[in-house]
Amino acid sequence: MTDLSQIAKALKKKYTSSRIAESEKDKLEYISTGNIAFDLISDGGIPFGFSTEFLGLSQSGKSLYIQQIIANAQSKYDAVGILADRENAYSKPMGEKLGINNSNLLVAKPADIPTPYNGFSFIIDSIKLVRQHFKDRYIVVGLDSVSAFSKDVDLAKSDSGRKAKAIHEGMRELLTFIDDKIAIVIANQVTYKISITWGDPKTSTAGESLKYYSTMRFSLEERRLIVDPAQNNEVVGAWLGIECMKTRLGPCHRACYLPVFYESGIDPYGGYARLLAHRGYLVPKNKSTFKSFNSVTLQYGDETVNEFRMESFLEKHPELLFESYPEFNPNHIVTIEEEEDED
Repeated sequence: MTDLSQIAKALKKKYTSSRIAESEKDKLEYISTGNIAFDLISDGGIPFGFSTEFLGLSQSGKSLYIQQIIANAQSKYDAVGILADRENAYSKPMGEKLGINNSNLLVAKPADIPTPYNGFSFIIDSIKLVRQHFKDRYIVVGLDSVSAFSKDVDLAKSDSGRKAKAIHEGMRELLTFIDDKIAIVIANQVTYKISITWGDPKTSTAGESLKYYSTMRFSLEERRLIVDPAQNNEVVGAWLGIECMKTRLGPCHRACYLPVFYESGIDPYGGYARLLAHRGYLVPKNKSTFKSFNSVTLQYGDETVNEFRMESFLEKHPELLFESYPEFNPNHIVTIEEEEDED
């Protein structure tokens, strides 16, 4: 029987990344999303070594999540952040509030990256230079967003087909630079087709290229605004619905709902009570309140808990703090599918 290690050694002289599959690391490194429920539906968060796409309408939280992931990668892995900020969505004060170390972040503003070619060139050049100086450093790349690019500086020559082709070519080149210590996170905008009578009127930028090149795709959708009655019903945040539309690393179409607050950002425990309720571990005392995304009280045996008081509740009940997506409990009360059907 031929020893494959000799063949792999010979191939490695020409193809440096070739190896026997058995020698691959068993465990991927993940960047936490900053929210327990989101981490569970994605089997750990945002993986290094792959490309991840956030897809959603305007104000659905895509920019916020890209910045939060950069902050979390810097905190845990001392990663270098690279942000192609085509939407001009980044500000130092907000970045610092989310936990970003601005001294460890490379940013390109819209004037320097008007086209996909400029944007991808900035990212690739940044990766090359970081690798020259820090061979084993973790790198997290944010592209915000592909929809903001123009194919040409001359807007009169721009069209969606040319831009989609340019993004396809840029992604094809960028993927050759991704190693197991680089994570790519891309924001993509959902828009509406004009004069559509039948079928889904929603569409997205870049044609099919990002669907093809992304290892994970998440759909973000604003579901309901959060108001504070103590502040004369001031809007303080919004509930987001997040669905894992595609993943090559686990099951698809898992979903969660979580609150984002405009002042404090992403609540680590927000939405976790709802995930436990959907999986059958907690029981909402009022289903109508639960389905309308108002603050709800849930029941665990003889105890009750408010969904915004989960941290202290989980200290008493660590058995409900799952490290992986919880198995379905047959004593369930409500599922995500039932909720959507009744709405």
